[in-house]
Amino acid sequence: MSAPEMSAAQFRDAIEQLETTQLGIADLLGVDGRTARRWASEGEGARDVPNPVARFLRYLISKKQTAAKALKTLGE
Repeated sequence: MSAPEMSAAQFRDAIEQLETTQLGIADLLGVDGRTARRWASEGEGARDVPNPVARFLRYLISKKQTAAKALKTLGE
């Protein structure tokens, strides 16, 4: 198994750059808040950030989007 494309620390940093919270990012990605919490945590109960999620978040950051703008664009 290869190393995750995005670490928990990088995921937390992405959340900050997208000007949102773990619950906000969960809403944007269509996942449960507990899932985002597991991606952001380290240690017991932590889960790797899926590569498509990491790529999508990096794309949004590269386009200088916020989570709120992305949700609006997606019609949410």
